Amino acid sequence: MKASIIGLWALSSLIGVSNGLNNMEGSRERTNASMSGVDVNSGSDISIETAVVGAAANGQGAVGGVADERRGLVSLAAPAKYPYMEHLGLRPLPRNALLASLQFYMQSNSFQVGKQQDGSDYNHYTVFPKSITPVMENTQTRQLHLRFTHGLWDHENWGQLPHAGAKSGGSGVELWAVMEAGSRDEAFRNWLLMTHSLSGLFCASINFIDSTKTTFPVSSFQPRTDERIPLLNGTNHLYLLRGSLANEPVCTENLTPFLKLLPTRGRQGLSTLLEGHKVFGSRWHSLSLDVSTICSEEGLCHYEMEEFIELALDVPSTLARVERPIPKPLDGSNLRCDTSKHHDSWTCFPLSDSTSAKIELSKLFGRYIMDATELSDTPSKACVKVSDNWKVLIKAGDAYFTTATNCFDVKGKKWHDIYLDTDDTTKVYPVDSSPVFVTRSLTGYSQDKGGLRTVFRNPTDQPVSLVYFESLPWYMRLYLSTVKIETDDNLSINDVIKSTYYLPARDRERPTHLEYQMVIPANTTFALTYQFDKSLLQYAEYPPDANHGFEIESAVVTVLSPFKYEFRTATLLLSLSTPDFSMPYNVIILTSTVMGLIFGTLFNMLVKKITTVEEADKHMQHSGLRARARSIKQNLFDKLGSQKLKKD
Repeated sequence: MKASIIGLWALSSLIGVSNGLNNMEGSRERTNASMSGVDVNSGSDISIETAVVGAAANGQGAVGGVADERRGLVSLAAPAKYPYMEHLGLRPLPRNALLASLQFYMQSNSFQVGKQQDGSDYNHYTVFPKSITPVMENTQTRQLHLRFTHGLWDHENWGQLPHAGAKSGGSGVELWAVMEAGSRDEAFRNWLLMTHSLSGLFCASINFIDSTKTTFPVSSFQPRTDERIPLLNGTNHLYLLRGSLANEPVCTENLTPFLKLLPTRGRQGLSTLLEGHKVFGSRWHSLSLDVSTICSEEGLCHYEMEEFIELALDVPSTLARVERPIPKPLDGSNLRCDTSKHHDSWTCFPLSDSTSAKIELSKLFGRYIMDATELSDTPSKACVKVSDNWKVLIKAGDAYFTTATNCFDVKGKKWHDIYLDTDDTTKVYPVDSSPVFVTRSLTGYSQDKGGLRTVFRNPTDQPVSLVYFESLPWYMRLYLSTVKIETDDNLSINDVIKSTYYLPARDRERPTHLEYQMVIPANTTFALTYQFDKSLLQYAEYPPDANHGFEIESAVVTVLSPFKYEFRTATLLLSLSTPDFSMPYNVIILTSTVMGLIFGTLFNMLVKKITTVEEADKHMQHSGLRARARSIKQNLFDKLGSQKLKKD
């Protein structure tokens, strides 16, 4: 009987999954949305082109991709059993680096907007993570974007960030979301609820993003013009909120939740490559999560989630750690010396890294690609983007093969590996150079005031239009009247800054919000400087490592033309007046000592009796130890004498 019940339940579950998949709508059309503080329709000049993969069911459950590398996954036309895809991209970079990009896409089942669920209703999540849906529903979030980034991306040598920077954040943790709410205060309450939920979900300090670290962007972080975000309640508005934690440590405990969101849980498919020591030992790594709400005109909606894990590996150092887990000097026979100079057993002028390389993916990651995912009929893809002087070899089980496009499908229960071989690592696939370079630094050394200097450099032959976004903590009292431009090209501020949005900080309530819409002339370099005051903090507001300084989050640069691109500057370290935290302990010790001396003196004066020396001597004669001894001796003699008299 129990077996038959379980069989009926399993059959009904499969029917429910099939119906849910058949109801998925693949069209990109959304309902019209109005945004308070964010103009979607007018944001075409300042929108960010994110990498979103379209999923099309059309009654068959087929999932399609986007062929453009900047837009996400490659095109996969085969029908899928479940709306889940994964893709691995490898690309050698200059200076012996290797970019590895793992991309995962999944889609939830369709649900009806505004339908009240009763006790008999149930939901099938299939490949979509069950933990994400309550966060989206309880906070009325329509779009969620989360970034964990750490390390340094070499813009000068490596060119543009992957996916035009749409999948990368500033150093630390960055979060922004589009929320539906009836008012700004309600949106902020939902925002705090979401940050606390994500903090527990991803084992991070996201709950520290409070009002002092939250802004409502006006020109930056805008959705694409083709993303009409659904507004499920016509009386509400859409609000865009953004927060960041500068230099938040990113480690294995953050990678594990990302893997748990995948239906394979890191045990099958491309996710088996990911190992914490290899990922976080890279020169640059980024973990990104994007969740969007997609609705059709019929009122059916579903969630689309993209997860990107990208890292830039330094190949020589990574392989050296594999060969020598315990660091030790190389033997003399293994040193690469400059033969044009004097060298012997004791003298060597070392050469740079070798230009020839033989790379095995399993050695870089410490793992093979183990088995193909069985959740989807669409096979996982792995592609290598190299120039003609590179040789690519794929190993599947015991077989070796190559392909014309250097792309292959991960199929079957086999171990897969990729081999790269070249005689000249300096020749790589051409990289796209960044249209503009922006660097930021602090000036001044005073304890009560300082300055901020931002250098913009346009190396191209055409002007660059961009939006510069900056969020500064409230204890940096910025003076916008002190903004100056430093240049050799006779430029004025009005020639560069076309519009300004400035919201001053409020102590312990909100940060300084600054956005510039700028045009950088061709082949031009200039610097913007302004001054600020440093506020005094209460002693409880200092972190445990107060002498280390305070991290200032990255500025965000969104390039609008000649093409869409986005990147962040480096973080800053601000030194504030730090009190002597040992002083209270010194005061406590000194005060306790003085109080002890005073108490002892008063106690002796109150308890002890003051007498003259003569009285003390007389008293000692009758109360001292000798007096007691004489008294005892006399008593003994008296008793012995009385006993002798009685005998007589």
